[in-house]
Amino acid sequence: MSAKDLNNVKKKYTRVPPDGGWGVLIVVAVAINISTSTAFTSSYELLLKELLKEIGSTSTNISLMRGLSAICTATAGFLTRPLLHIISFRMLALAAVILFNIGVICIMFVKSSFTFHICHSIIQGLGFGLIYNLSCTILVDYFLKKRLMAIGLVYSVVAAITMIAPLFVRWSLEKYGFRDTILLMSALTMHNFIAVALMQPVKWHMKRIEVSDKTNEKLLQDKKQKEDFCTVPIIKVTNTDGNLSNRNNEKFYKTGEENGGINFRKIKDLLIDKSLCEKFLKSCVCAGPALALFADTTYAFILPHALLIAGWLHEDVTLTQHLYGFGDLATRVLFTLLSNWVQKLGSQELYVLGVTLGLVSRLGTLWSKSFIAKMVYIPLVGASHCAVTILIPLLVADAVRPDRFTSALGMLMMVTGLVSVVLGPAISAVRELSDSYGPVFYLIASCLAIIVLFWSIELCYKRNKHKRLQRREYLRQKKLNK
Repeated sequence: MSAKDLNNVKKKYTRVPPDGGWGVLIVVAVAINISTSTAFTSSYELLLKELLKEIGSTSTNISLMRGLSAICTATAGFLTRPLLHIISFRMLALAAVILFNIGVICIMFVKSSFTFHICHSIIQGLGFGLIYNLSCTILVDYFLKKRLMAIGLVYSVVAAITMIAPLFVRWSLEKYGFRDTILLMSALTMHNFIAVALMQPVKWHMKRIEVSDKTNEKLLQDKKQKEDFCTVPIIKVTNTDGNLSNRNNEKFYKTGEENGGINFRKIKDLLIDKSLCEKFLKSCVCAGPALALFADTTYAFILPHALLIAGWLHEDVTLTQHLYGFGDLATRVLFTLLSNWVQKLGSQELYVLGVTLGLVSRLGTLWSKSFIAKMVYIPLVGASHCAVTILIPLLVADAVRPDRFTSALGMLMMVTGLVSVVLGPAISAVRELSDSYGPVFYLIASCLAIIVLFWSIELCYKRNKHKRLQRREYLRQKKLNK
């Protein structure tokens, strides 16, 4: 072998995400996408108050609206990966934006509860589920070392707009009325089309880097070990340009035609990833965030009503909401600024700390009798809300391979929707039977306590198992050396 050939053998290359440059534009695009889709959800009760009175919606219809919206969002998130086998990433994002905007615009023409549920709960829920999964997927694809910083930056923008949105909606309602406010809101959500235009597939901007000779030995391992254990990242990007002409889909449709019909086994394999069901679905990384999201969302929704019933003034309730939002926003900014240091703690450990903070702060607000003490705990509740919400993409990205991130996130979204559908009516029943919010708050705290307990046990078991494996490998090498 010549020296030139030997030199070529030694030089091995891999392709990695840009981690900057075009990735900054992707962060901006995702921030626009998510913020315009979620900023007004906190103002829906204020925005739709007149409409709900007009169509005669009851408290049962409002509960149905929340439950139906949750299950539609979860279903859309779960179906994102199968849909990417049929159409490209950008086309699916465009379809999701169109679907969401149709749901927003059609609210102006709603005259009954039935059409309201279709426009708001079903159409908007399906659109938002697709938008959320695709936005998280492209963030994970573009950022490898700076994921927490990118995610923190995006959700800081979302939190800031969410705090401004109620003021804007209140001003618009007073000046233009309900119908014109909906029209103005739909114009703002159409900025999602700009975000979709900027969300280019990561493989268009992958950079080629040379890896060391030591790493080349790792790269020569079999395919499975390359994907799972290689120290240098071998990025398997989401199939962003999937279409009906690719090899897998040709095999999929050809097999169905040969059998004289639809191949339901292939459809089942496309919808359900067996390896994820065996490992990811049974882990705390899937079940924990689903239960934590339900508990956190329920608490944020019922807290103002509970304080008003307890005799608090409207000014004090408004102050608690501002403190809650401040704690949330401040934590997101800290995650962005201190991402390099915070990420060293580990995504699962950081999430458990966030849930623990939520448990302690919520119990503190229940047990404290001093108004000042309660005002101290409320920002901590907001900080825990930040950790419970924005760390989910990081958790899933660290738990599965990059090519399975979309499927895993969709599975987590589906579990979250099912938890909301099952436990939501149970929480409402407890509230009606006890005629008090106290038992509800304790049930929410118990959900968080369960997560902290079982997830801590799982982390300890995995850490001890890793140490045992290292010890076993050390003894084996020592025996071979003898």
